Amino acid sequence: MSITYRVLTEDDWDEWVATGALAFLDDVENAAAWAASVRPLLEWDRSLGAFDGDRMVGKTHAITFSMSVPGGDLPTAGVTAVSVASTHRRRGILAELMRRQLDDTRARGEPLAALWASESLIYGRFGYGMAVRSHRVSIDRRHTAFRPGVPDARGGVRFVEPDAALERWPLLYEQLRGSRPGMIARHPDHWRAFIVPRTEKPEGGFTRRQYVEYEAPAGPEGYAIYAAKGDSLEGLPRGTVRLHELVAANTTAAAALWRYLFGIDLVGTIEASNLPPDDPLLWMLADPRQLRSIPRDTLWVRILDVPRALEGRAYLADGRLVLDVRDPFGPWAAGRFELSAEGGRASCRSTDASPDLTLGADDLAAVYLGGVSPSTLARAGRIEGAPEALRLADALFAWHAAPWCIDKF
Repeated sequence: MSITYRVLTEDDWDEWVATGALAFLDDVENAAAWAASVRPLLEWDRSLGAFDGDRMVGKTHAITFSMSVPGGDLPTAGVTAVSVASTHRRRGILAELMRRQLDDTRARGEPLAALWASESLIYGRFGYGMAVRSHRVSIDRRHTAFRPGVPDARGGVRFVEPDAALERWPLLYEQLRGSRPGMIARHPDHWRAFIVPRTEKPEGGFTRRQYVEYEAPAGPEGYAIYAAKGDSLEGLPRGTVRLHELVAANTTAAAALWRYLFGIDLVGTIEASNLPPDDPLLWMLADPRQLRSIPRDTLWVRILDVPRALEGRAYLADGRLVLDVRDPFGPWAAGRFELSAEGGRASCRSTDASPDLTLGADDLAAVYLGGVSPSTLARAGRIEGAPEALRLADALFAWHAAPWCIDKF
């Protein structure tokens, strides 16, 4: 029987949950509990399903949001809930879902799509580039002393209730979002469902989320969300603190929050699964070698409208480049484009001029947020161009803060 595709509706909810649970190796009941918090955020006209007869065998979904780019903010389709049944792999279902979704995204006028990839092998062939990386870190509490010169707190850290967090913290998050590419705009429902949930179920022996805030004399300047788990080894306390999110408006606030987390009693290990690659914590520690760090890819970006994407970000250098962009999966980013940057902004137009750089749509997406230099990709055999053109491209696409996405979606 041939595979059919259609936009999903509320009537497909149970199959939507079950298909995702099976694909991501989860129990359907557990998946249903998680999905209940997601349901109010779903835009059903952005859900697409693949069917073998009456049975759903694949699906994808997009969330409408905006994403910070260097010096700006652009509408972005947040691709999520992508799955294909293990019984229907290698039949082109995922490729067809991706193609239809990208067509729809482009038709909606969104120049970018982004996703949090479950596997790094999958999405490059659809034109997505590895645009953001993060670090999973852990450290033994005995080795958390700071080096001399790290600022002392002017205020204090205190617990806050969820209502206070929901009232004050979005402004702090928006300040961070404006300074880092790759951050998504959070709707109030997103805050209530995922960041400060009221119905969170503790897992793996950890407590529910704890909410603390660093308050300086002028008001709150940072917050941390964490959970803790008690444990002991031969009678000695060896608990774990697991950081979910830390946002700080300045170095003083960041140092105060880390000092608080490092000082919680009965704890042996402090861990965080998602820190930016240029997080200053490493450089605050007196013994930085003790910080165990594992890098990983997180956010993958797809460019669908090259002129609008390139004109929508800022630039730290002036110059002109002609980019020959190859897009094997589809027509969305293919073409030759002249990028002219001056005074921090740029214009971009189609051209027949000889190219300075030849690259894939995935390569352009990878360098777009400033997470990797074009020269690095050239040394990897992915971008072609003369050394002087690559040096100019490095200067144009660089940014003063590494891209990062704090939200897994």
